[in-house]
Amino acid sequence: MTRIERFGWRGAVEPGIGRVVSAHGDYYHLVCNEAEGEILARKKKSAFGRMKTAAPDDMKGAKKSELQASEPLKPITGDFVRFRHNAQGDSMILEVMPRFSHFERRDPAARRTSQTLAVNFDTLFIMMSLNENFSTARIDRYLALAEDIGGGEAVVALTKMDLREDGDEKFIDELVETIAGRAPLLMISALTGEGMDVVREYAKPGATLAFIGSSGVGKSTLLNALAGEEWAATQEIQEWSGKGRHTTTSRELVMLPSGAMVIDTPGVREIGMVGEVDPVMAKGSSTHRWRKGQ
Repeated sequence: MTRIERFGWRGAVEPGIGRVVSAHGDYYHLVCNEAEGEILARKKKSAFGRMKTAAPDDMKGAKKSELQASEPLKPITGDFVRFRHNAQGDSMILEVMPRFSHFERRDPAARRTSQTLAVNFDTLFIMMSLNENFSTARIDRYLALAEDIGGGEAVVALTKMDLREDGDEKFIDELVETIAGRAPLLMISALTGEGMDVVREYAKPGATLAFIGSSGVGKSTLLNALAGEEWAATQEIQEWSGKGRHTTTSRELVMLPSGAMVIDTPGVREIGMVGEVDPVMAKGSSTHRWRKGQ
């Protein structure tokens, strides 16, 4: 098995295919068959610049001379790309290969556009914790967005079960009712090991897992437990507010000892459909319940 296949590539093995493991501005770290470790690559401007095409004849209110603007997919962590290798300097990304799965939300900076959060994953872990902002409405919205993720599977992971208290049964029952067979529910604690055997069943060689959830729900802690060492710095929940701090500020693809990979994403503060106001985050919404300090 070649190196790019170990990193999840399932197509024909050809020169010049890499996978993005992290992105930093206009620079991308790739893994590939051409080199050990990671190589640094940039986008070819002519391939990823805005393209102009003539408006179709039947477009209402448009003249043939009018132009429409469209942009090709830009690479993000997890993408497979075709690139031109340069052993003496920066390589050049030529195109993004078709994605077999994707998860996106409404871009909070632009109501009617979408923001892609994770791509090319086999399993999407939608995560929520028992001592964070427990919200079945948020999980419902995640699952609605996950109905169109392509070839991946979504699972819901209720984390920090070691902090379970008397009376939490009603919250868990409400969560089970919300999920209602739409996805498997895993109840786990990365600290005590509860439920981790089930999580590891998804972490098979060549498989990619993506962790999605609010800041502080335990994404980095779960990654550390699977990796067996401190891959990501974790921060404790602020006891006075019950809120988590951001521990991951950019997407990163991590190879686990099992041969599986994890895309760890920054904490998501807002989830919504394109063009909609998110009722989960709306002030005073009855669909949102604070687990602690309500």
